[in-house]
Amino acid sequence: MSTSAPSNAYLELSENPVRFEAVNQVTNVFFDDSNKQVFAVRSGGVMGVVVKGPNENTKPINFRMEDHGPVISIKFSLDQKILAVQRTTTSVEFMNFNGMTVETEYSQQCKKNSAIVGFVWSQNNEVAFMTDHSVELYLVIPEKRSLKHLKTLSVTIQWFVWCSVSKTALLASAQGSHLQPVVFKPGSISKLPKVETEPGRMALERDVTLSTLYGVLSVLILRHQSGVQTAEVHIHTLNGLGQAPVKSHVLKLGLTGRFAINIVDNLVLIHHQASRSSLVFDIALPIESDGNVTYHTPIAPARSLKPATLSVPGLVEPQTHVCELYSPNWVVFQPNIVIDAKLGCLWHLNLCLRELCQQIQDLGICAQLILKREGGKDVLLEVLLLTIKQDRPPLKKIREFFNHINHVYRAWAEGELTSQIASPANAPINSKQACKPPVLIEQIDIYNNILQQLDKDEQFEKLEWILIAFVTSLSEYSIPAQHNINEMLLTTLVRRKKFSSLQQLLQYGVVSDSKPLACLLLSLGNVHPAASQLALDMLMRLNAVEEIQEVLLSQGQLLSALKLGNDNVSVRKFLDAAKTSGDPALFHSALHYFKSNPHFSKAWEDERLGEYAVMYESLFN
Repeated sequence: MSTSAPSNAYLELSENPVRFEAVNQVTNVFFDDSNKQVFAVRSGGVMGVVVKGPNENTKPINFRMEDHGPVISIKFSLDQKILAVQRTTTSVEFMNFNGMTVETEYSQQCKKNSAIVGFVWSQNNEVAFMTDHSVELYLVIPEKRSLKHLKTLSVTIQWFVWCSVSKTALLASAQGSHLQPVVFKPGSISKLPKVETEPGRMALERDVTLSTLYGVLSVLILRHQSGVQTAEVHIHTLNGLGQAPVKSHVLKLGLTGRFAINIVDNLVLIHHQASRSSLVFDIALPIESDGNVTYHTPIAPARSLKPATLSVPGLVEPQTHVCELYSPNWVVFQPNIVIDAKLGCLWHLNLCLRELCQQIQDLGICAQLILKREGGKDVLLEVLLLTIKQDRPPLKKIREFFNHINHVYRAWAEGELTSQIASPANAPINSKQACKPPVLIEQIDIYNNILQQLDKDEQFEKLEWILIAFVTSLSEYSIPAQHNINEMLLTTLVRRKKFSSLQQLLQYGVVSDSKPLACLLLSLGNVHPAASQLALDMLMRLNAVEEIQEVLLSQGQLLSALKLGNDNVSVRKFLDAAKTSGDPALFHSALHYFKSNPHFSKAWEDERLGEYAVMYESLFN
């Protein structure tokens, strides 16, 4: 469906929209925001009802029903077994659905002297009537074709918005200046504290959005400022039962006019009809705050959606229809649904993360943004590599990039450790998937996708900088560097003869001491002698006496090895080294040391040492 688009567009409509019969004189279209389904009702249902959604792959549902008057609202229960239809302001009709046809109707009247504003399915078999005087909760009993009253909550309602994810409704009264959240649980309704808005400030239904942001239920209110001031979106977070909703974020739009709001992957998208563009906000980014409220500006310049087309039937062959973006006919639903009832299309709004990152200049902001997006791992590594390969890469920002990566990894690792300690020994460990962040970058990812791409002669200087920055960041977050990272760092520094840098990294514990690293330094000693001394120093800090002795013996420093000796050394190994040296005085000193030391008296019972005694007598009669 999408055509070739400007590379700077970072939002797009789904390629294959849900197609339904457009609104006309015969057909009315309704949307159920709980099941994300579109109902195309022809002639009140007599000529058929076609239900499509939530996506283009879902099999359509077709049935007919009797026409008892114009349909105001129509919705399936959450398990698709009961159809509810509102035709008047005093009652709702119910029909059991077997998957193909609807059965005999049964209805429920609301309380006397009340008018139904709307209704929602709160559970598979529980329905709530929102009337102008109360919320009425009913249990639907399909076997008996009847309903049972469960609870009534007295409250004035002019309009309401519904969040199916949290089972929460936001009830508005006094022209939208009073906003009362209520949460539904099986068999019950509970009031939450009122949303504290500016006294007397009214709000329209179209300007209020109820959704979840980073797992927290939030009320987003579009506020049109007076005078020359531009519009803002005020976000009130509902943190749970008993906790008053708090105005915690303000989105500064910098525009005036008519707007619509979507939520995609916890990003707030503000669509502006007049400029035909969209703004993106991320409330998780650390921005300017007065201690209570955080003020946000768009994370990238405003951009239009990618151009989109539809394939429509033609006289000979299908033709391409260019869709009007930001059409006056568009209606948006949460979290990411756009419907054009006159065109007969339901799209899902998608984020193009790679293109969005190209519009963000600050590398640190870019890293924080990607780390919170699903499927952002490849994009993050790509952004990092492209930045490093610049002629003059911003080393300070790259270091900040690594810090954000390691901060997320450290927090995840600590959470894993805590959950495993707290869980019973026989409990299944599912915490890894439960608390894993959207993007988790491990050391092997940096090694394979970044470091190995730079391991070339012309990139050695960059590789050195990046390795030091990454290992230093790991050290700051107390994450032990893996051996392959340390190995590449040591090899790179030795090849570039940066022994002072290497010594400092070892001295300050940025590179942790280990026997494998010491062996690596020893292997580099033939090319760069200074590496051998660094290896010996490392082994000394590790108190690896036997390994140090082996090194000294291999270097012919037999007396130095003897000084480190203990009572368990191999007499034969030392004497053999002294014999191989061809120095009679050295051989004399070694044999005299073992002969005169009582700790080695039993060692001389070994018949294999007899040859050294014979050699001693031949040299010194």
